[in-house]
Amino acid sequence: MVTTEIVSIDGHQAVKLPDEYRFPDATVSIRKEGEAVILEPVRAKTWPAGFFDAIRIDDPAFARPPQGETPRAPSVDSW
Repeated sequence: MVTTEIVSIDGHQAVKLPDEYRFPDATVSIRKEGEAVILEPVRAKTWPAGFFDAIRIDDPAFARPPQGETPRAPSVDSW
């Protein structure tokens, strides 16, 4: 079990996170389950800029197979 120190800063508590537990961003969500306090990274609400432009699928296995002919739309008279 890894342990760490709780420090007081201006009347608030803070936890010193060891390097292997650090979060990549400055915001986390916090919740309690029983006596456990759980911190989780907040997921981005949008895709990063250029995300979809960077996706390239050149593998023919990802090609859409032939769908056949498109059926005729029903005529208004057949309703």
